[in-house]
Amino acid sequence: MKLTRKPKSDISTSEERLMYSMQLLGDKTRYKLFKLLMLNNKMCVSDIAAELDISVSAVSQHFSKFEMVGLVDRQRMGQKICYMLKPGDQLTEKLVTIINKI
Repeated sequence: MKLTRKPKSDISTSEERLMYSMQLLGDKTRYKLFKLLMLNNKMCVSDIAAELDISVSAVSQHFSKFEMVGLVDRQRMGQKICYMLKPGDQLTEKLVTIINKI
């Protein structure tokens, strides 16, 4: 009878999420976006674009990546799309803690 065990080198879903999040935050613009949300709780795309002097579409593309990994929530406010860090998410909270210590 052959035993089937999960190899120790397998990476868990939460570890994959952490790795992808770290890759995202390794980009200077995305790091700035994340920090802006940390400081302001909620910001609309147009305000973020003006603050960082980048296009609205660039901000939206960056945030789509944050959404994919589950670090932010999106809210429509009339014509505007606003983002906030995902409340209660352990990974998001840990990343905030790390960044605050820098």
